[in-house]
Amino acid sequence: MEINIAYLYYDLLNLYGENGNILSLKKHIESQDIKVNIYYLSLNDKKDFSKYDLVYIGSGTDNNLLIALNDLKNYKDEIKKYIENNKFILSTGNSFELFGNYIFKDNKKINTLGVLDYYTSYKENRIVKDVLYNCKINKNKIIGFENHRGFITNNLDYFLSDKNIKEGIMYKGFIGTYVLGPILIRNPYFTEHYIKTIINTKYNKFKFKKFDFNLEKEAYKKATELFK
Repeated sequence: MEINIAYLYYDLLNLYGENGNILSLKKHIESQDIKVNIYYLSLNDKKDFSKYDLVYIGSGTDNNLLIALNDLKNYKDEIKKYIENNKFILSTGNSFELFGNYIFKDNKKINTLGVLDYYTSYKENRIVKDVLYNCKINKNKIIGFENHRGFITNNLDYFLSDKNIKEGIMYKGFIGTYVLGPILIRNPYFTEHYIKTIINTKYNKFKFKKFDFNLEKEAYKKATELFK
């Protein structure tokens, strides 16, 4: 048994230690005696979406984001098919802006992939704050950090919420969120649920061993207490 993970633009979109998400996935999937193949892919690397069980893409500078966009446009049809086939994409930070229709920034419209129906508007005031959200697909709250100027307008389902705030995008196996952390390091309950979903999708009725998230759960408990 094996799980294949594509880590897109690991060298360009790598702010805030988001490679920690990959390390977390590898560690905890391997704890189930499943081989993990990680494909570190950047510009000009051939990307074969038909063989990936999960695609991860992290946050980057504005300039690097546009560089990655130009490369990703070569795979628009494959990415659209991948999403519609209920495959998994986790996109954190500003990278998930790339999958919508366009980014409107500084009075300029930047066409993006257009594989999902939403768009991003950049505001003058940047959001920089620690956050604690309710999660749409898991009962435990999500803790993390946001640092962005982009705001999403969409007709899709949201991923996280807090009172009147709706955060992120969720469509089939696609999750896009501004929440950093890294999100999978800081949220062990969600990460366990997410890993189980990925494994069960490929290997139906898989018999799980007990996961070891003890240290992550201790850190999570202390971090969430700061919001009380």
